[in-house]
Amino acid sequence: MSEPSSLHKSHEMYGLPGLERFIERLQPGMVLEGRIVDSLGENIFILRVWGNNILTESRYRFQKFDEVVLNVRSVQPTLVFSIRPADTKQGAAIYA
Repeated sequence: MSEPSSLHKSHEMYGLPGLERFIERLQPGMVLEGRIVDSLGENIFILRVWGNNILTESRYRFQKFDEVVLNVRSVQPTLVFSIRPADTKQGAAIYA
């Protein structure tokens, strides 16, 4: 019987194959635009950024299809975004 694989501090810890390529492109301080593609609970959402779906949580209560602005705060050891509703009047987000 084989031992279950343990998680280690790498891009693979984020789950889906291919997501590590997305994470490798990120740097702290980057500002991105995304969209909420589904709400899974009170503060848990599926966020779509650069064609990648990411399970995330936020203090904001987003609705499905809400556009959001993300500030990359940390990439390692854990991917951390500051996330807020997009304000189309200010045009605050930058496509990276």
